[in-house]
Amino acid sequence: MLPMSILFLAVLCPCYNCPLTAVPCKTNVTCPSDTDSCLWLKVGITLSGCYKYSNCDMNQIKEKYKVDNFNFKCCQKDLCNRSQTTMISTAVISIATMMTMIWILCF
Repeated sequence: MLPMSILFLAVLCPCYNCPLTAVPCKTNVTCPSDTDSCLWLKVGITLSGCYKYSNCDMNQIKEKYKVDNFNFKCCQKDLCNRSQTTMISTAVISIATMMTMIWILCF
């Protein structure tokens, strides 16, 4: 019984979920059981959501979303499909916080 529950939890991972948008996505959902990965798709603007990992190839994404020139990433970890901008912003804030703490402690 335990292995089945572990498999169930692995499939229902959370992903960021936003329709085509120019701003960083902050909405997340628990993916339905028919999807097993997160998708990040950039076509000038960005789409994030749940996706089936076996369909994560350039030709299938091109056909489904009717796009030609795009970047994409499929991943299978919790909230792994966040925008590159969001990741950079988080890193900058973390570094700034750490530098402030060092400044406070040293001076």
